[in-house]
Amino acid sequence: MNINQVRRCVLYARLSVTKEESVSIARQLESGRKYAEARGWEVIGEFVDDGVSATVNRPEDRKGWAALLAADGFDAVVIWKVDRLARRVLDFLHADEALQKRGAGLVAVEDPIDMTSPQGRAFAVMLAVFGEMEAEGIRARVRAARAHLIKDGRFVGGGIPYGYRSIENPDGPGRVLEKDAERIGWLREAVLLAQQGKTVNAIATWLTDQHAPLPVRRKPRLDPENRAWNRQTVEQLLRNPILAGMTPHNPGRAKSDKRADPFAVVRDEGGAPVIDESLAIITFDEFGELQRTLDARDSPQARKRSEREPTSPLLSRAVLCDDCDVYLYRGANQKQPVLYCPKCRQTIGRTRLDPYLIDRLLTERGAEPHAGSTVLERWRAVGTDERARREILLSQVASLRIRRGVVGRYFDDERVLLRWRPGARFDDGVPVVARAADLRVVELSTDQRVDA
Repeated sequence: MNINQVRRCVLYARLSVTKEESVSIARQLESGRKYAEARGWEVIGEFVDDGVSATVNRPEDRKGWAALLAADGFDAVVIWKVDRLARRVLDFLHADEALQKRGAGLVAVEDPIDMTSPQGRAFAVMLAVFGEMEAEGIRARVRAARAHLIKDGRFVGGGIPYGYRSIENPDGPGRVLEKDAERIGWLREAVLLAQQGKTVNAIATWLTDQHAPLPVRRKPRLDPENRAWNRQTVEQLLRNPILAGMTPHNPGRAKSDKRADPFAVVRDEGGAPVIDESLAIITFDEFGELQRTLDARDSPQARKRSEREPTSPLLSRAVLCDDCDVYLYRGANQKQPVLYCPKCRQTIGRTRLDPYLIDRLLTERGAEPHAGSTVLERWRAVGTDERARREILLSQVASLRIRRGVVGRYFDDERVLLRWRPGARFDDGVPVVARAADLRVVELSTDQRVDA
């Protein structure tokens, strides 16, 4: 880029956190406009990444910068300072390279850089180096401040655990945690149920049925009317070390590690966990036993994904909840495979459901043509391949829904609303008739009478 040939430019501004000493997005853009006006350049676009860290997010991963690269017709990108674009040298060089490929260049209002000469490019790289050093210094100061707050027993910010609240520190500056009278009782009951052997799903259902207050969210819910607890939230509560009065501390945990180690906590010089008895609702030993109980369960919802024992895919995205009109999820309850509705939480056991559906498929549809053969012959040919079996089943099903039943009852085939595709017949050639009310096929009685 030759700076004397620039006619049209775009502006780019970025800010990670708004602070009193920060140069706001508006000020960055205003400085860029004045810079362009003084040189007679036409500003044809302004692109912003607000609330985006340059240390964590590469330029190409930011929405504002990606939109800038997708635009056409500019000769230069005006930024306020080099560190507004990147805090790492490698990120800066990649961003500059992307602009060079399209014949555009960088201009900084506060940093006198000229990317048209080797000397100017070298100076720009030096500025990027200093920006990276500054970012590392900021991280070091943040870590040190966090360690100091934790050592003093103060709340370091972030999400407030369920059952607790943040208050002004009565013994000095900052804030501390204390038990929340409105929610701590619900937390105790959830822990007690888990200690008694209840599954995470069962606890979530119980909290929903009892209208327990939900955790306070920073962001508004997508569906404000949905007051149901979910399994993930309950498991997070049961794995939080604050239950035993400990403070979570994971300074070395990678971002990709979504599940924190419940025993990665603040420890004293001797390596023992620091425990605040005023916050604890169970002992350290009880907390350890609770974690072992959760880890020992075979249900897919209770274990890490890498450790889960998969359930049969035969009914994956094949069964709808008749009340909510959403697909039932695969899961396990008390080590038994189930299907459950993510909205109303109804469940149905698969130990009896799967054989029931297979028996009806082979009895009622076995003679139907499928893949150059019949359903029965094809079923026998695929053997125990569950995904191939699923394909055969879905090729014959027009609708498969489960309606709610009486809690605690054994398998009830009246909950299964099954409708075959046109052409369904029994082996003796008698056609199956569906009820008009609920579009389900019912089983014939012993005298082969159709209940219509």
